[in-house]
Amino acid sequence: MAGAILVGPTIMMGATFPVLADHLAALRGRRIAPEWLYTLNLLGAVVGVAAAGFVLMPVVGVWGTILLAAGLNIGVGAAVLRLPVLPEATIEKAGTEAARPGWLLVLAAFVSGATSLATQVAWTRVLVLVVGSTVYAFSIVLLVYLTALGAGSAWASRFGRRWTGVRAHLAIVHALMALALLVAVSMVNRLPYWYLHVYQAWKPETFAAILGLSIAIVLAALLWPVLLAGTVLPLVLVGALEGRTESAGPVVGRLYAVNTAGAILGAVLTGFCLIPLVGSESTLLGVAAVAAAMGCVFSLAGRQPSWLRVLAFSAAAGVALGVSARPDWDFLELHVGVFEPSRINVQNPTMLKNPGEQAVYAREGPTASVLVVQEASGERNLIINSRGNASDSPTDMTTQVLLAQVPLLVAPRTDDVFVVGWGSGVTVGSALASPVQHVTAAEIEPAVVEASRLFLHVNHDPLRDPRLRLYEDDARHILLASRDSYDVIISEPPHPWAMGVANIFTQDFYRLVDRRLRDDGVFAQWLQKYQISFETFRSILAALQSVFPEVMAFDLGGSLDTVLIASRKPLRLDVAELERRWNGAELGRVGVHTAEDILARFLVAPEAVRGLVAGARVNTDNNMYVEFNGPRDMVLAVSAETSSALDRRASPVEDVLADPRALIGSRERLERPIAALRRLQKPTERYERLLATLG
Repeated sequence: MAGAILVGPTIMMGATFPVLADHLAALRGRRIAPEWLYTLNLLGAVVGVAAAGFVLMPVVGVWGTILLAAGLNIGVGAAVLRLPVLPEATIEKAGTEAARPGWLLVLAAFVSGATSLATQVAWTRVLVLVVGSTVYAFSIVLLVYLTALGAGSAWASRFGRRWTGVRAHLAIVHALMALALLVAVSMVNRLPYWYLHVYQAWKPETFAAILGLSIAIVLAALLWPVLLAGTVLPLVLVGALEGRTESAGPVVGRLYAVNTAGAILGAVLTGFCLIPLVGSESTLLGVAAVAAAMGCVFSLAGRQPSWLRVLAFSAAAGVALGVSARPDWDFLELHVGVFEPSRINVQNPTMLKNPGEQAVYAREGPTASVLVVQEASGERNLIINSRGNASDSPTDMTTQVLLAQVPLLVAPRTDDVFVVGWGSGVTVGSALASPVQHVTAAEIEPAVVEASRLFLHVNHDPLRDPRLRLYEDDARHILLASRDSYDVIISEPPHPWAMGVANIFTQDFYRLVDRRLRDDGVFAQWLQKYQISFETFRSILAALQSVFPEVMAFDLGGSLDTVLIASRKPLRLDVAELERRWNGAELGRVGVHTAEDILARFLVAPEAVRGLVAGARVNTDNNMYVEFNGPRDMVLAVSAETSSALDRRASPVEDVLADPRALIGSRERLERPIAALRRLQKPTERYERLLATLG
């Protein structure tokens, strides 16, 4: 579907380069060489990435950015039509054969496209582990990559036509590129340490400063290998057009088409085959080997000096030796998550791993890097793209179990359940441990499902339950394509600041959920109170409340997490019904033994939610408010504001009780869970209000 939508505009974009090259190269006295046109094209790409990723989309949204880009294209087209027709130089019209560059240059153009996109995809997967898997991190990697390509292209465009023997220079460039890439791959495990050292020395206090730090780290890794890669296509264009009198358009068009075909193949193979099969490290080393091989091929083309062959084959031998001798990456160090300053002991930035820690599972999947770390205590943590997503710790277990059990306790019916996200499998397993008929789950990353087998001791091995239907696909796509309806939908995605996750915290997603819920269905949304500002929290809450008029909230594990319970119709908590449905075995294993334990975790009633969201900006697919503001919240540590603001606005539980008199005489039964919660967080007034409702 995405390809069908984009094919028309992208074909038109691709056609502009050879057409411009043909026209500008022919102007009398005003010629612009195709290699310089390519450099200008890269410069425009840099400006576009910077503008869209850091200014336009955060300010005017997705549609505003698209309309602005379309308007600029229309404006440029209209301006071109109004330009006077300038005299062109007399150009010999070449036949088909004359317009074909040599096969070696065509091969270089193809390989350049393939390796450039392969390295860009692979480096992105690696570098987001260090600078954070956020929308800004992806923009930073692309920005630095295009800038380095542009610098290399400008250098080659400036000097390429002055050099004699373009093929010899292509041999040198490929040999140096292979060595530079090998060095860059070898220093990957130093990047988290560099990040910490610079952070400690610089002490950035603003989000812009932290983005600057991220740019510096990415630049340190990418500059030289990508700069050298940027010289290849301009040199190929110089070599292909050298001595030609015919029109440049056909030659440039063919080389650009071949380069684009290589780029498509490189991106597809790397993202869907190479990284899942052999990993980013081997992919990058493979690209280094290809570059070294191309250097050898060019050194053998024609009458090249013997020293050039020695250089090219020495570089190839060096790459081969480096690949065989260098140690593998330490994924445990890469997944520490140094982009979250609060998680790192900045007083000792020389030791990232805790004593006794070991990686018991590590895999790079099609969409994410997944790690399971076992602490010295035996506790296991599921880490996705350097961020902890689940564990078997008491706090996380409480969150994961209650995320299933709370909606199953309050929903009128619980036959069919849909779960967004898999994680450790505990929430799905807890749902299946309840009286449900079917559970459908969606997890986009197969490696997460595979890693969950290391949590069989806590997740009840849900993959073996015949009532489970698991889709390894995007949850939005599943809900959009399916016509099934559900009694309960539970959403437990990663943190909303993560790239590609915020779109399941939007009004648009909640409307999709609404279409898949039955009339009396219940939706449960996990949402943390840490690493999120109160305004961002309100934006998500406003998006949910704009679709579901009845929303209430409960505290989960350690009072760090909440579950938002949403429905179309008012929900009342009936103590007798809670006790009738009580899953003692499942709830008991996380220390929740009575209905009063659940009521003690009640946080906000629907009426209070309506007051909370008044004036809040609704998070949508278009404005991407959470996607762009979530990363700021994460790195600037604003969680205390959110937690205290919610506690100040907490509601008494009587607001949602079907019959408050049912708790008369239960004061002593409520004091125990309240005391337990007090030990998990600072005392707040809402617990006293809860006791006050009982008189």
